[in-house]
Amino acid sequence: MAIELLAKPVVDALLKALDRARDASLRANARTAIAEAITELIRISPDLSKAEAKIAIARAAGIIDQDLFTAERMLRKVKKAAKKAKPPKRKPATRQVKKPSKRTLRGARK
Repeated sequence: MAIELLAKPVVDALLKALDRARDASLRANARTAIAEAITELIRISPDLSKAEAKIAIARAAGIIDQDLFTAERMLRKVKKAAKKAKPPKRKPATRQVKKPSKRTLRGARK
């Protein structure tokens, strides 16, 4: 019983240290994702789904800083610009049917 009493605080401290290490690693990965998202959005033809995913990773990791807000603002602006750049959808052209010529009509009567 005495060993259990001594071991419990040590195990708790080790688990807490492990959780901190996971959080630090998660935050570092999220910061990297934010940087990559911003880089993606700066490109001429960005992959919006990749950028959105990386921003979501950062948000899930609990990163709330200026870089995240910058990435989100850039994403909104890129999406807005992409909407404006698309030409409006047009109705498909109706197919015009030629009227049959008199010669065709004569052949059909026989």
